[in-house]
Amino acid sequence: MRVPFVKMNGLGNDFIIFDARHQKIELSTSEIKRLSNRKNIGCDQLVVLEESNKADCLMVIYNSDGSLSGACGNATRCVASILFTENNSNEAKIETEAGILNCLQTQDNLISVHMGIPKFEWQEIPLQEKNNSQEIHLHGFKFCCVNVGNPHAVTFVEKAISDKEFFEIGPKVETDKIFPKKTNVEFAQILSDNLIEVRVWERGAGETLACGSGACAVGILAIKHKLINSNKITVRFKGGDLIIEWNGKNSSVIMTGGFEKIFDGLIEIN
Repeated sequence: MRVPFVKMNGLGNDFIIFDARHQKIELSTSEIKRLSNRKNIGCDQLVVLEESNKADCLMVIYNSDGSLSGACGNATRCVASILFTENNSNEAKIETEAGILNCLQTQDNLISVHMGIPKFEWQEIPLQEKNNSQEIHLHGFKFCCVNVGNPHAVTFVEKAISDKEFFEIGPKVETDKIFPKKTNVEFAQILSDNLIEVRVWERGAGETLACGSGACAVGILAIKHKLINSNKITVRFKGGDLIIEWNGKNSSVIMTGGFEKIFDGLIEIN
């Protein structure tokens, strides 16, 4: 069966997007791994759009290792851009495992996404057992944890982490037994009240050029712990910048950034 797809990215964090709303598409774990491999089409995450009776579509996200992901901010903006064009509108609602995400196109052609209310309780992240989620010591680093549709462990560092430490510590934290569902890992360096530089190791994908929910996690925790004197921050990844705004407890975190369509294609699926 020949199936159409679109390749898109948000700040270099790239996706293969299949539309299963009008054509049934079933992908095995091995097929997801094959398509995600950089020797094939290649992507950080693979996205399947399905019908939803609650929103414009249901977005199902798979990491490049075939595992499911609850949310992906960069993929959400890419899918929102597709829906804007389809519906000739600047608003869209996308259903995800983490809930319904409201999206709005801004005047400068960026997309803002309400990513939901962050969760901090140990069982919400989740952690393996009751623990202070804001002070987890692992492999010589102190991590603060938050769930923004998926789990994140953020450490604030005084200087940029070296490649050696990043590739050694990132996967160790991702798979540490304290995280029963694994975790995304962010190394964040605060440069000013308006700018934080981040390097991210995503669960199930490894290093990516950017991570939307990771940017939210960094911004939320910097604001929560009063590490910056602002509720709006630019989070900078290797792939570019995201703007994160959070007004504290019980408010949704808002992520704003761009998107890019790379190409359309057809792929043979068994």
